[in-house]
Amino acid sequence: MPRRRAQPLRDTGVAQGYGNAARIPAVAPVGRTRRASDFQKRLMSSQIPRRRVLLRDLSSPRDVISHISPNWFASVMGTGIVANAAATLPLIAPQLHVFASTVWVIATVLLLGLIAASAAHWIAHREVALSHHRHPAMVHFYGAPPLAILTIGAGALLFGPDIMGADAALTVALILWSIGTVLGLATAVIVPFLTFTSSSGTDQSPFGGWIMPVVPPLVSAAAGAPLIPFLPEGEARLTMLIACYAMFGLSMIATAVILPLIWGRLA
Repeated sequence: MPRRRAQPLRDTGVAQGYGNAARIPAVAPVGRTRRASDFQKRLMSSQIPRRRVLLRDLSSPRDVISHISPNWFASVMGTGIVANAAATLPLIAPQLHVFASTVWVIATVLLLGLIAASAAHWIAHREVALSHHRHPAMVHFYGAPPLAILTIGAGALLFGPDIMGADAALTVALILWSIGTVLGLATAVIVPFLTFTSSSGTDQSPFGGWIMPVVPPLVSAAAGAPLIPFLPEGEARLTMLIACYAMFGLSMIATAVILPLIWGRLA
């Protein structure tokens, strides 16, 4: 039988010169291996969906307005009060006035943003918005929007002349005071009526938030007094003065009725 001719060794990793020695796997260059590994990592990372950082807990960015409620306006009220209080301190310092003006501008922008967000909330989540007045705690925070509007209106007289001019500042102050007063009187009457006529109320229901809807008339009285000198002399000033006294008394009487209920629960 003729012998088979031995085939020459190819580049299969077999070391030549050692006959039937063990096969030695070929080793790829180190640089090529690293480049392939980096390419695989980049390919895998591109296939993984990137999560949102700011709104990562929301299923959709539109849900950011799904829980806008009246209590958000309390942030505007608190921020505006800081500015108004800083402006009325018995200190004469340019830095303090600049600080107070900056805070008032921030509060104004925040108010405009919340008004826009609330309008979008009523359009996109109407059922949720309509349920707020039936919530035993949230209904009392309907006093926050008029308080926020009144606070920004009061600051318009203090900081507006340097920013928008005296005439424009007075116009803005009068408009905001009128809107805040109407809304505040409505909440001071409607919210306590809904609270005391609700069948779900118990002795443990009163809490500090019950004061919120009856405070706006008191703030209207305080913010309306500085407007009196800008009104025409005669009946206009007298009417504003009497209205401020009446709203102050209304708020004090309502507070005198609610406070014992809150103290009774604490006791």
